[in-house]
Amino acid sequence: MNLQQFFSNQGYDISEKLNWEKYITIWTSWYRGKVRKFHNYYIYNGQRKVKMEKKSMQGAKKVAEDWADLLFNEKVKINLKTKKDTEILNEILRQNNAIAIINQGIEKSFAIGTGALVVSVQDIEEGENTLDVTNARVKLEFVECKKIIPLTWENGKITECAFVTTKYKKGQTYIYIAMHVKNEQGNYVIKNYMFKGKYSSFVEASEEDKEGFLDKFDTKSNIPWFAIITPNICNNIDSETPFGLSVYANAIDTLKCLDNAYDGLDNEITIGRRRTFVAEEMLSYDEGEQRMVFDPNDISVYRMPKGFNKDSMIEHDDANLRADQFINAINYQLNVLSSKVGFGNERYKFDGQAIQTATGVISENSDMFRTIKKHEQVLESSLITIVKAIAYASTVFGNQKINAEKVTIDFDDSIIEDRGAEQVRAIQEVAQNLRSHKSYIEEYRDLNEEQALEEMEQIQQEKMSNQEAFGFTPNNNNGEEE
Repeated sequence: MNLQQFFSNQGYDISEKLNWEKYITIWTSWYRGKVRKFHNYYIYNGQRKVKMEKKSMQGAKKVAEDWADLLFNEKVKINLKTKKDTEILNEILRQNNAIAIINQGIEKSFAIGTGALVVSVQDIEEGENTLDVTNARVKLEFVECKKIIPLTWENGKITECAFVTTKYKKGQTYIYIAMHVKNEQGNYVIKNYMFKGKYSSFVEASEEDKEGFLDKFDTKSNIPWFAIITPNICNNIDSETPFGLSVYANAIDTLKCLDNAYDGLDNEITIGRRRTFVAEEMLSYDEGEQRMVFDPNDISVYRMPKGFNKDSMIEHDDANLRADQFINAINYQLNVLSSKVGFGNERYKFDGQAIQTATGVISENSDMFRTIKKHEQVLESSLITIVKAIAYASTVFGNQKINAEKVTIDFDDSIIEDRGAEQVRAIQEVAQNLRSHKSYIEEYRDLNEEQALEEMEQIQQEKMSNQEAFGFTPNNNNGEEE
């Protein structure tokens, strides 16, 4: 049995995923920085073809990294309605190393076009009629695009999905398939399957291998335990597919031009040195067998045909390096790439040694600002979904209750606005009674309404205590003279 046969037996057609595999392969190759049919090439040295490997600037990887860092980093705050709920949630996220998982997940999702955050509950023990959740813990994982198989979708939104992962035990490969599907009540049920073998051919795992394995898990909720992450880009390859588009899908030609220019700079230095033209008679000598005098793989040596003037058996070509022209070409392609992937102009600059990223505050009318806000819209929805799933799983199947009725995501806007200057102006507005203390604390301390009120109450209590310490008794007679 293979994957297509398995899902067909379950009543699902996964041809959409199989048809999309070719794009996943292309974008993955560029993300890795080595595309076999592009970065491997040959140069003819006059005698034979010499295999070469084109240098890569890893432009696709850099673009995906930067988008992940801009959209989700340690400055992003996830707040719930109460301080206690927020603290419990943050502890679960900390235990799961969520900042790294989400950041790296966004990077891979923007590179390959699609990714998923998936929630599960570990260490649940199955009894005869009940589930023992004494030791249960909530787990957050990221699943990359090639392991995602959409089952049901509408208007591009995936509502039912399967996730295929592999694990290795004692030299054996095990395939795990988790199908998140809805039952008649509209609640999500997770159907788990375990096989032994490879994707192309596998058999069901034995009962011994499946010890402690839950075949079916009813979440008893309509909250999905997965959230799809994609760039907020319209798919111009197939508008009907639920898969997202790589952030550099329409910049492949630019990535090729960039690597051509970078490889050209390296070759300019490598073969721009003195080039040696050698007559054929000088390439070998005979002592019972012909032996090569020069290294046949040295592309700086060019073999001249027979009949070459014997008065000039070896000649040299001393050319000037064109490094500046190649660096200008690299910077031009970097500028085009920056614009293509939504950063606007002049995001990157090549100084002759490495790619430098532009720093500083960007304006609110720039292309980059608008693109960041556009991506945040889709990412915010995915993060809220996964937070609600974590809260529900922890409350119902874990040991900690969390109220996630209200979830707010405070993204990092430090690159968009000068927070220091904004904060100074806000302090002046508070001092001049043009702004409330509460709104200031909410915005610049990243606290929700309840937390801001608690902070103000604490400040007031400390203020009263300080007054009493210095001998000032609070006036409680409503201003009346004694």
